[in-house]
Amino acid sequence: MKVKILLVGFLMIILSISYRIDASPLDFSWNAPKTYVHNEGTSGEIRYIIWFYNLGNTLEKPILVPIEVFLMTDTGEKCLDTYYPDIMEHVAKLDEDYQEGKKYQCAIIAKGELAPKTTKHCIAMFEDIDPKVKRLDIFVTGISHFFFWRWRMIDYSYKITYEKEFDHWKLIEHGMSKDASHRSYEFESRDW
Repeated sequence: MKVKILLVGFLMIILSISYRIDASPLDFSWNAPKTYVHNEGTSGEIRYIIWFYNLGNTLEKPILVPIEVFLMTDTGEKCLDTYYPDIMEHVAKLDEDYQEGKKYQCAIIAKGELAPKTTKHCIAMFEDIDPKVKRLDIFVTGISHFFFWRWRMIDYSYKITYEKEFDHWKLIEHGMSKDASHRSYEFESRDW
């Protein structure tokens, strides 16, 4: 009997929390990735996948956003996003919402506290991506409500899948994911 009462109490708490948080404190939006070829046609040609996204705080108080962005391709490539300032002048113009003077941040800079009612314009860059890639999976961690990722009640990654269609990337699916590819890469890359 006590177990039933505790279970009912726990469910009521969860329902009240979800009722209070259905207006998300974080506005997460993104554009389709772009392919950028730097020094095209030369011996120094490098192919990048560029992905623009925004993080907006909808509240009147600061929120914590421990974001990380990870890419996995159908050809087996796995990489964390990086920032290449040398190509930013060229790459910024690929942004559908480009405007002169717009500041971009990579996840390592954007993570942390997000001030009230502000938006960070972010960019993820993935270098030397195989031109034969037909499918991309982008994993974004740290954007779900901390209650869930802190206690691992659900997987804390948001997965966005694209397929190549001619010369652009087409959105296939997105949402919270049980795919843990990004976690196994963390362990591989740390030489554990």
